[in-house]
Amino acid sequence: MLDVTYRNARARIAALAAGLTDTQLATPVPATPSWTVHELLAHLAGGAADAAANRLDGAPGASWTARHVAERRTRPVAELIAEWEADAPAVEAALVGQKFDGPNLAADAICHEADLHEALGLARTDREHWQPLLDVMGRLPGRRLRDTATLLISDELGQQWRCGTGETVITLRADGYELMRALFSRRSRRQIAAWDWSPEPSEQLVDGFGAFGHRDDDQPIPAA
Repeated sequence: MLDVTYRNARARIAALAAGLTDTQLATPVPATPSWTVHELLAHLAGGAADAAANRLDGAPGASWTARHVAERRTRPVAELIAEWEADAPAVEAALVGQKFDGPNLAADAICHEADLHEALGLARTDREHWQPLLDVMGRLPGRRLRDTATLLISDELGQQWRCGTGETVITLRADGYELMRALFSRRSRRQIAAWDWSPEPSEQLVDGFGAFGHRDDDQPIPAA
């Protein structure tokens, strides 16, 4: 299913990108402070090109993604989208039969689609697109808690994730979209700590909530 997830995300992002103005393309993306919307699109095209060419040394690190942007910074959006479309079949073929259990280009596309929506002031992305990732990511905090505590997470639909094996039980109630964004390190420590916790979480738990480390810059919260 990851191949379908990637294909559909690429189609949605390409359709969105095709209608953006120069001003919108120059808009900074809060979730990726060093990139504009245009540069984020360059990364998406570059990631697919590298995957198709098996040029994955350093992936998914900062130097790998920075090269995508540097190589495409001056290219028009139409060219970026055309390059991405040409390389997408190879990416999709590699994703066939894979399960989401770590970094991959399907998760990258879903995460960055939400980054774009938040940067451009658009409504949140549809739940059906990111729910499969949340199903897996919701268990992530337990890897850090281990036997020190048990974290019981529930969202607004009543879905639950039980993390950790310790005797102390911490409960967290939060919106599913916000959970997904925080688990991808797209919410600040302050934003995460302000959720409905009982008892209040430790700094260690808040700091380790996101897969890519903590952040201190509050992120825009899109309309539901």
